[in-house]
Amino acid sequence: MAEPLNATFFTLKKRDRAVLLPATLMLIVLVAVIFGLYVAFNWAFFDNLIDMVRRGETAPMDEEAASAFGFGIMGLFFSAILFLIPFYLVMAAYEAACLRWMIRGEAPGLFGFTFNHDTWRVYGIYWCWLITQFAVSMVVSVVTPIVFMMMGDIYAAGADPESPEIWSLQMRVQALSLLQYIPLAIIGLRLGPAAATSIARKRFSFFDAWVVTRDRFWALLGSYALLWIVLIVVCAGLLGAFWWHMAGQEIISIVQAPNEDHSDTVRTIFERVWTAEGFALGGGVYAVYFAVSLVYVLLSYGINSRAALAALDEGKISVYQGDDD
Repeated sequence: MAEPLNATFFTLKKRDRAVLLPATLMLIVLVAVIFGLYVAFNWAFFDNLIDMVRRGETAPMDEEAASAFGFGIMGLFFSAILFLIPFYLVMAAYEAACLRWMIRGEAPGLFGFTFNHDTWRVYGIYWCWLITQFAVSMVVSVVTPIVFMMMGDIYAAGADPESPEIWSLQMRVQALSLLQYIPLAIIGLRLGPAAATSIARKRFSFFDAWVVTRDRFWALLGSYALLWIVLIVVCAGLLGAFWWHMAGQEIISIVQAPNEDHSDTVRTIFERVWTAEGFALGGGVYAVYFAVSLVYVLLSYGINSRAALAALDEGKISVYQGDDD
């Protein structure tokens, strides 16, 4: 029988010296630099957007302004893709540093940050996750149009758009769009320790994580469920506090009279948000959210590390003896 996993707070286990905190501070600095470069690269668009919202312009934009705005949106999107490359490299280096310290007790480079084989293994795991999510989404996207075809037949037969049949079918379409998250959750738990397994084995081991989590599914689900509940409660509290402070009375008036026209009230809310106070408070809320998310990430690294170490102890996996770094 497998030993108890006890993985939820494995990150907090006392170790010889502190590595996770300085590595996290290093991550924050690097992410701040990347985000600052992204904002600077798109500052002209952000500046125009803020100015437009503050002026409260409602008249349609002329062709030249609309074209410039469209190019700004495109630049925002494509530059985000461009800046995601260094961002995920930094995240891979950070995850490799944390996992290496938790599993092997090693911290090469600057607080564990180094672009060695471990970092590239973790980076490769990220691509595997991207391909997996794309594949599952493609399967679901094949099923969903079938229901839309059925909806077309019902409309062609002269059904009332407000009829129970149409509403029932629309609800089924929405349910189908959520189906992709069921296999993603199962695969995510079974292959979740892939990066930790790669660090433990000193070899790229995406599919070996399935062996690591064998007989551990419910233990891992319990550990992650606890983290998810805490994260959701904290994030909901942060968003609730922000909107209550910025527009509590307006939100109450909208809820109390949902059938009235609240366009002016909504415009007032957004004008208030796009002020110095709104930016300052929003920035503070995001800073707290970022800190909470980092704690969640570190605890999840600990869960995966504990699973990989348990698999090593039980002989499910072994350390690769070939050439490494």
